[in-house]
Amino acid sequence: MIKQNLLIACLMVLFLAGTSYAQESTEQGQGSAGEHSHRAPSQAAIDACSGKSVGNACNYTNAKGEDKSGACANTSDNQLFCKRARKTS
Repeated sequence: MIKQNLLIACLMVLFLAGTSYAQESTEQGQGSAGEHSHRAPSQAAIDACSGKSVGNACNYTNAKGEDKSGACANTSDNQLFCKRARKTS
């Protein structure tokens, strides 16, 4: 009986943890497994493309002081920003 109660308690904890994770993912704008999380670009990334066009090379320094480079791109609401180049592994 004790083992059965312990098993039920463990399953409930796992279920609640999974439900909580799914809710957090949805709140953060994360969709299904095949989608990427999209956050608003930083002001530095936006400023890096000021006066430029989509596809122009750009660079900026992020909040951590790291130099980033990429190409100007539009967000879904048509805001031009410096989209970092993807790392190739």
